[in-house]
Amino acid sequence: MSVYVTLSLLFGLFALVHSLTAANFFKRRVEAVLKPRGVRYRLLYTILSFPTALPFAAYWLMKRGETPVLLSLAGFAALLLVKLAGAAILAASLIQTGAAEFLGLKPEQKRLVTSGLYAKVRHPMYLGAILFIWASPEIRSLDALLYLLATLYFAFGIYMEERRLREEFGEAYQSYCSRMPAIIPRLR
Repeated sequence: MSVYVTLSLLFGLFALVHSLTAANFFKRRVEAVLKPRGVRYRLLYTILSFPTALPFAAYWLMKRGETPVLLSLAGFAALLLVKLAGAAILAASLIQTGAAEFLGLKPEQKRLVTSGLYAKVRHPMYLGAILFIWASPEIRSLDALLYLLATLYFAFGIYMEERRLREEFGEAYQSYCSRMPAIIPRLR
């Protein structure tokens, strides 16, 4: 089996498990069992998300050097700035929405955040992640496949998150969507 098929299958398995465990129907069923025991689902979800990404990440790291270079760019400093900007956007949006809540260390507060980075774009975490992964001075064919799969998964994540937010916040979220771009920020 080719390295591309293997990586795609490993990533697909991660995406399936990650999506299933993020789905509201799954979350409600597990919470019914965990809540009486004082366990927060979000914390369990966060703890399980990391090891489910290990197989594809380890495989990618082991095999990427065996695949051809598709793109090699000069100007590493400029790319490093884009990568750092992506990491900063990701971290700042995480802090703004509540890192402890996101990780499951504190109970989630249901609120619609529309200020700060969220006044420029609806999904700054995804924007930061996309900038971070694609801003590489060298992209091998296996890198390109992983980055493409991740970007497509982010698009799916945006779709699912928007559905959940529309259910949760109704007209307030719909109004926010009508004036705020999803992923490409308004800089004015």
